[in-house]
Amino acid sequence: MRKMLLLSLLLFLAALPLAVAAPDNTTDVEEQVHAEAPAPMTRAGQEAASPIRTAPRITLWGDYRWLYGKGQMQLPSVDEKRNVFLSTRRFRIAPTLHLSDAWSVSGMIEDIRYDKDPVGASHTSDRHLYLSRLYVEYADAHDAKIRAGRYIFTPIEGNVFDKRVEGVRYRRGDKDIGMTSVFYGRTVASRAKERKRGVILGYERNWEKWMGGAFYYDLHSEASAVTAEEARRNPLALHGGMDRQRVLELFAGYRFGRHSSFELEYLHGRAHTDLDGWTEHGSGAVATLRLRRSPNVEKAGDYGLWISYYHQPRATFLHHTMDGDPSFFGRAGFRGWGARTDIVLMRGVALAVEGFDLRPVHPAAALVPMRSYHGARQRVLGMSVTAYF
Repeated sequence: MRKMLLLSLLLFLAALPLAVAAPDNTTDVEEQVHAEAPAPMTRAGQEAASPIRTAPRITLWGDYRWLYGKGQMQLPSVDEKRNVFLSTRRFRIAPTLHLSDAWSVSGMIEDIRYDKDPVGASHTSDRHLYLSRLYVEYADAHDAKIRAGRYIFTPIEGNVFDKRVEGVRYRRGDKDIGMTSVFYGRTVASRAKERKRGVILGYERNWEKWMGGAFYYDLHSEASAVTAEEARRNPLALHGGMDRQRVLELFAGYRFGRHSSFELEYLHGRAHTDLDGWTEHGSGAVATLRLRRSPNVEKAGDYGLWISYYHQPRATFLHHTMDGDPSFFGRAGFRGWGARTDIVLMRGVALAVEGFDLRPVHPAAALVPMRSYHGARQRVLGMSVTAYF
């Protein structure tokens, strides 16, 4: 029995993704700027001047990123400790066709190569020139936008949800006067059991020094998240099987300098798995000290720096933006520190260095029968160099 459990654990660990220093989160250029209104090479919240509105017209942006990272995973209760490595090269190009001042169609073609892959042999997970995003957007003269198709959706800082989705989003207003968001659709995944469908509602508002917001998520799996056969073959499958989750996210922040702020999120969630009836009601928090906001990549020498502390039971997140791997801790949830710095080496080229040190929120949670998460730990360190155009 012990050998079967250890074998299941090794298979589970081998399937864990490792993402380190990857700018696929709210600090990324395209998520903060290009995804909303294509503007060349600016960082979070620093949109370039709007182009002259003539239609039809095409705007284009893209990037090329090299990433390398190392993670150390420890599970002392089953005598498991190993290092995993990730090295990727990614190319993206994203055109937008502006049909008029109100209507536009946007897409993205992406290519990613895995030189080192923690899941399998090198290049077995490569994806060559595939269409990763395609959506249409309508914006009226009263600050209302409707977007439909496949795109990235990252509410607030992505500590609950940061994922490609297929669906419709209605957004009205802006953060200076109050912005309301309503989304209905599903996450993008190849299998129905991995797709989550539901609604996301939100409101955000900025003042001179203060900022705040609230989001509510209610999503369920399109098929049983884990089956009896899967659980029989691998007891660890239950850790990834959430059939329904509901999360409330409250956000508040204070700017104490031109580039600096302190931000706090309160999270309360409920998660449920149908197969074994597991249910968790959990409350958590994320505190972030932003010593310098994300840099403008057109300005050589500019930089950004933040440090965060996370305390998130499993019920408080769906698809986390962090470049560590919260799923490693299964139903135990995770807590710990993360930090990142971005430095613009030259106009259009940025270096990012990021690290995380994480442990379980509930160490006594069962890993497998007779084994717990006591002593579990994950440390991740990575870097990336990205060229924007």
